[in-house]
Amino acid sequence: MIIHLVLFAGTAKLVKRRISKKRLWLAALLGSCSIFIVLTPWEDWLIHPLGKLALSILLVWTAFGFPSLALFFQSLCMFYVMSFLAAGTMTAVETLRFSMQQQSGFLSEYTSSMYSSYSVMLVLFSIPLVWFATRCTDNITTARKLQAAKIADISVHVNQAVYQGKALIDTGNQLKDPVTRAPVMVMEASLVQSQLAGEQYQQLYTMISKKRIEDLENLTFWEGRWRLVPFRSAGQSSQIMFALKPDVITVQWENTTLRFENVLVGLEAEALSANQDFQMIFPSDPLQAQAHESA
Repeated sequence: MIIHLVLFAGTAKLVKRRISKKRLWLAALLGSCSIFIVLTPWEDWLIHPLGKLALSILLVWTAFGFPSLALFFQSLCMFYVMSFLAAGTMTAVETLRFSMQQQSGFLSEYTSSMYSSYSVMLVLFSIPLVWFATRCTDNITTARKLQAAKIADISVHVNQAVYQGKALIDTGNQLKDPVTRAPVMVMEASLVQSQLAGEQYQQLYTMISKKRIEDLENLTFWEGRWRLVPFRSAGQSSQIMFALKPDVITVQWENTTLRFENVLVGLEAEALSANQDFQMIFPSDPLQAQAHESA
């Protein structure tokens, strides 16, 4: 009964659908009572794959109804995902228990246990693990979707070179050049590595990572394009960012191509995303301003 409650509640959470308590308890009760079919002449029907599929369809219909074929199929597939997650969790816990015993005849006992019934304590211990895994999966999926919705393709044009990457549209990025008040986007320095000679990139990386302003005089490329932008991050004192004045920046955003000639490019020595989801951070204000002008 309890495991069915977790399965249907987890399914509802993953498919982002509300489920009434009445439907939840009714589906859980129906799923729990299905075990009594083994006491009837229809026992073979429950064991058959088609019988299990029919039972799953009945349970999902009881829990979520039939708003449309697509939504019903989505709920059915996610119910199977939750079921496999629960079964895998219980198998993993049981495997861990056997591996910790270190007794003679371990392999034969472990093999036979894989087809034996699970204990009540095992099921009860696995339930919070299944629910925790569901919450983590839902949170990660939601965060990734929100982040993906804020990712844009950006091309930075400097002289004859084009540096491309994915940018996170940041509503909290208010960094601006104190003199011209031009917005400043941030880009990983590694994106320019392929367009520079080895010594040039090493010189640039050292200057950016160590904040050596005096090295600007020794650079033989991008002359006249450099800007020094002061900034302060949380918990740190004022710092200096080396920013570059590009010819133009093109942004692919919401099926449109936007061009910016007044946005500076601040270079960052370290990676901006641990997962490499993006290599740039672009302020949202210029996007909103240009979208408003276009409207």
